[in-house]
Amino acid sequence: MGNSGGFVVNHAIDLQSADSGAVSERDLQEYRAYLQRAETRLSTLHRVAGAFISGAGLLTLLPLLLSGTFSGLLALILFYPSPGMPAPASIQRWLTLVPVLASITMPLAALYLLIRDLILFYFTARTFKREGKGLIYPRFVLSGIMVSESSLDGSLEMLRRARDDEYVQDLLVPSPAKLRRRMMKDAQSIGDLTSLTLNDNEAYVADSLQQYVLRQTASHIRTLPEEAAKMEASIARHLRFLRGLVLRYAKAFLLTIATTVVTIAASGVLTLLRPVDDVRLEAVNPQYVWLSTLIIYGGWGLVAVVIVRRPVFWLYADTSNTKTKRTPQSLLNFERATLAIGVISSLAIVIDAVMYVASSENISPVAAIMTLVLLAILIATIGYAVQAFATERTDGRRR
Repeated sequence: MGNSGGFVVNHAIDLQSADSGAVSERDLQEYRAYLQRAETRLSTLHRVAGAFISGAGLLTLLPLLLSGTFSGLLALILFYPSPGMPAPASIQRWLTLVPVLASITMPLAALYLLIRDLILFYFTARTFKREGKGLIYPRFVLSGIMVSESSLDGSLEMLRRARDDEYVQDLLVPSPAKLRRRMMKDAQSIGDLTSLTLNDNEAYVADSLQQYVLRQTASHIRTLPEEAAKMEASIARHLRFLRGLVLRYAKAFLLTIATTVVTIAASGVLTLLRPVDDVRLEAVNPQYVWLSTLIIYGGWGLVAVVIVRRPVFWLYADTSNTKTKRTPQSLLNFERATLAIGVISSLAIVIDAVMYVASSENISPVAAIMTLVLLAILIATIGYAVQAFATERTDGRRR
């Protein structure tokens, strides 16, 4: 601790600053002013991203899964016996399960992808300096900041002595041997400090672990030009990831709302078949109840293919209609999957309805109209999905 060897070894006092020439005082002032503005912008971006972590909107789906609503709905759809309904556990009942499971799966998949994008936003395995070792440190995306030594005049030695103070090291390296061993294993798991053991000189172990923490957090000594270049890249990276993050959140939230509404509506309609105080509701027509349930989930398929692209359309709302409304590539696979699943769900519902009508002895005019409504929903779903696929393939999009 008596010398500044640790910091000198780790940072080599700006290896690249020697061949860059002296920076004028005016340029240094501009660099400092830029870094101040950039820190404010970066802080704003992180506050925006933090809203997605604290926002509980997507979690509205979880109570439906954990409460009796969803399990009760499945029981009613698959196994509840009622005159005028398809036989319990029949193929028509199981076909209805396709859109039911799709309506639950797609928001959960969107939530999973949103969490993945949050991890990519906040963390990186990229290095923050010219490095020859090739060691990968999974880091928080904001690097540590060290004083730029090349900008100092007469206080460099004072800074180095202050860095070597014991309290500075204690902030980075724990004193208990158990915690030091854990930190050492963490470093050795990625190929760093491979020859270090706790049996080595205590001061050497502490200094090595201190340097590991600084490397892990990308706390490198940089010149102001290097720090400014890193900041420019960092802001651009944040903006790129935040764009996808906001769009992902919007798609997930819209799908969650649609699923919540559909689940509650379908459960409410099917509950009409249950007796109230052991008295069956005679005015309730099971045929209408079943077809209404099919319409509800057929409608979910249509709504899903529409709203999954709606955030992209909103982006182009203030531009000319001649612009092609393109989905960012990072969101395209999920969008295409939603379009395909929406079409499959609507098709399963229509097949179910046709089988049900064909097997029924008496079909009222209202039931026939409801079946035609389902066919119209299927046609609209397919038409919108085809249009969306065609839009993404125009102008020679390359995969």
